[in-house]
Amino acid sequence: SAILLDPGSQSAVLDADPYHGSIREPLTKALHVLRSMEIKLENGKKVLENHFPFTERIFQMAHSFPSVFSFFLPENIPSGRPGEAELTSPEAMLTDMPKIINMLNGLFSAIKYGVSRCNNGFGRGDNESNCQEGNFTDAVARLSFDSQFSD
Repeated sequence: SAILLDPGSQSAVLDADPYHGSIREPLTKALHVLRSMEIKLENGKKVLENHFPFTERIFQMAHSFPSVFSFFLPENIPSGRPGEAELTSPEAMLTDMPKIINMLNGLFSAIKYGVSRCNNGFGRGDNESNCQEGNFTDAVARLSFDSQFSD
């Protein structure tokens, strides 16, 4: 309730401000969606990094930094209107169209087929023969969220 009652959450001025808010880095965004949709690993599989090639799809994985300075520089100023306003956005260094498309493909694939290689999903392997919506036989994990409400 503290978040909803905070004056900043109810401010119409902030809603109208195009620079209010923040973006997430690709790995955080993908994991947030998978966790919020209640991801369940299949057949006793363990750690995500062994089964999810995030480095190949969204070019980011935990503890796999390209340099000692992490994935992005804190003083990064993106192009466009935020850059003209001299606002910094370190996470914007990781955002470009191929990464956005790979992220969306991976998330849509996870919803339809589980975490597998189907339709450029986040899974490993080459088997795309069982790519039928709702068929999770080749998936290393699936999303188990059920949206049914009870009144």
